[in-house]
Amino acid sequence: MLLSINTKTRFTEKKRTSHLQTFGFDERALQEILFKSLDRLFPDDELILLMQSRHWQEEPDLMAIDKNGDLYIFELKAWESQPTNLLQVLRYGQIYGPSKYPDLDAWFKKITDQSQSLKSAHKAKFGVDLLEDKFNQQQIFVVMTNGLDYKTREVIQYWRSCNLDVRPWVYRIYEGKSEEMLLEISAFRVQDNPYEDLAEGYYILNTNYSNDENDHNDMLKNGKAAAYFDPWKYKIERLSKGDVVFLYQSGVGIVAVGEADGKLCKAPYQGNPDHPDEEYFRKLLRFQHVNPPMTAAEIKRITGVNYVFMQTMFGLDADGGKSLRKLMVDNGRITS
Repeated sequence: MLLSINTKTRFTEKKRTSHLQTFGFDERALQEILFKSLDRLFPDDELILLMQSRHWQEEPDLMAIDKNGDLYIFELKAWESQPTNLLQVLRYGQIYGPSKYPDLDAWFKKITDQSQSLKSAHKAKFGVDLLEDKFNQQQIFVVMTNGLDYKTREVIQYWRSCNLDVRPWVYRIYEGKSEEMLLEISAFRVQDNPYEDLAEGYYILNTNYSNDENDHNDMLKNGKAAAYFDPWKYKIERLSKGDVVFLYQSGVGIVAVGEADGKLCKAPYQGNPDHPDEEYFRKLLRFQHVNPPMTAAEIKRITGVNYVFMQTMFGLDADGGKSLRKLMVDNGRITS
């Protein structure tokens, strides 16, 4: 729901939602927009991405694995007023539901570096040593739909009443200013993350140490903020010149800090020509190592926020970011 509020009279009016066709868009155009924003919509602290389809073939738009090894199958095509969306995602369940760990591992390696297995990435992410036969014991189906599409939402309610785990991912469209379309959509999450919308110029960036120590060493040696592969590399695009970036090493804490410069750089991942432009990075000005590192417990105590550090990058509120940096200076961990 979007409310229009008159700040003088404080009168509220519910904005009417629209269909894509009102703005000359079709569902495929919306799908392309969503894929370009996937780093904002997909929770990399809760799910490991296995497949990302952009070729409109008979395969899911997204597939992912959670901490328990359950398989999430996403249908993002967002055809309006067509409950066949649900039939399509259930068909994917029929095709991919019986898949064993080697299949999941092969999909995972197609969208990331071949040197790491899904099992090792899963353990690094969640700290769980999951047996191969425990992967894909259960499927969860996620169907995107317009808030006006009551038919699809009714069908989802029915299948949920039959104990089939189908979840709606609802978007709503509103008319904005001249030639402007407003899209209301929340990031898909297994659990709510109250800190996901913070963006006040301070960020914590994971150095990827658990997945590949070389990435961690490269960031510290060359004083840069980097992320790798689609869609996580696009998080570096979100940094603005002057934003403060704390580099966080899993299991250790904040190990370095600097300020993003104004130039976005692209490079092959670890210099491998088979992965062109799979590293996005920005140089960090005023770059300093934090010695000793600031632990997760310290960060939570100083900011008063119980942050989850499994994400690639997340924002801090300005007061919390300033407090972390001030304490580092006061304790002699960095210079002013």
